[in-house]
Amino acid sequence: MINSRRKFIRKALATPLLFPILGEDLFLKSLFPDSDIKIALQCVSLANKIFSGKMSILDFPRMVREDFNIEAAEYWNVPLIEKRKDPNFIKEIINKTNDYGLKNTIMLVDLYDLQTKKTKNICDSDKKIRAQAIEEYKEWIDIAKNIGCDSIRVGLWSKSMNGGEVKKISQEGLNKLLEYSSSINISILIENHGGLSADGSWLVNLIKSINHPYLGTLPDFGTSNFCIERYPLSQNVFDYDGKCVNQYDKYKGVEQMLPFAKGISAKSINFDKNGEELNTDFGRMISLIKSYNFKGFMSIEYEGAFSGYLDNHDGILATKRLIEKYL
Repeated sequence: MINSRRKFIRKALATPLLFPILGEDLFLKSLFPDSDIKIALQCVSLANKIFSGKMSILDFPRMVREDFNIEAAEYWNVPLIEKRKDPNFIKEIINKTNDYGLKNTIMLVDLYDLQTKKTKNICDSDKKIRAQAIEEYKEWIDIAKNIGCDSIRVGLWSKSMNGGEVKKISQEGLNKLLEYSSSINISILIENHGGLSADGSWLVNLIKSINHPYLGTLPDFGTSNFCIERYPLSQNVFDYDGKCVNQYDKYKGVEQMLPFAKGISAKSINFDKNGEELNTDFGRMISLIKSYNFKGFMSIEYEGAFSGYLDNHDGILATKRLIEKYL
């Protein structure tokens, strides 16, 4: 679609004067103004600093604005778990958000037990665990609403590869969450996050079957995010030790998810000497996203610091430059 449009423009609209003077990229931008895509920062990008005690999650709003000149913040619930019931803590997040003039967008929610290191999901084969997951998600929906977010991301990671069974269980859980979240104007987003949720066709089929205005997708660029199966079998969504034996094409998956997208996770890990991300062709991804007229926030999710690549600060800025280059 993008290549066809470019060929048409070259032939039909590139005048002898404008095209050589402006160059192809500037000429195209003059014809097709930038889409309404804005940049947010996901706090996962600073997770190793938060968990090592080098910074507090309460430092995050200031850093978003002052260190990176970004106008929107995206949260992850795990750094908030221990203080989530403290009203003063939540109030301080709200105050700092207002102080720095930020928009809080999405809260990524993983029902992670800090003691057992296990996660809960609404598509778990155990009915009791599913019921617990729904109640815990409701708590995070309230917290997200209180700090000004407009949506939460839920997990649909499951050990089972029985698509029909997992779909049925997921429908039940999502409908219960949507009944609650929609009453307070909070959307429920599903990210490609391993297991069947990494299968774009399966995920879109699930979204269509529910057909709810407060249900959407959160496409993530991550290669690991599009791994359907690992061997040996992972015990929870954070286990990446097993080898991926069923990898879904990330570009196909993102394109399938885009018609339902209410956010974008621009995951990055490592860069070459020209500043291009080594695992994802950002130019290709962003062209694809713009071709669907996506309007909303694209969040920087830099995870390279965990692996010893660029530090958090430099990795976030490298990702920001790359997004701005192709927007």
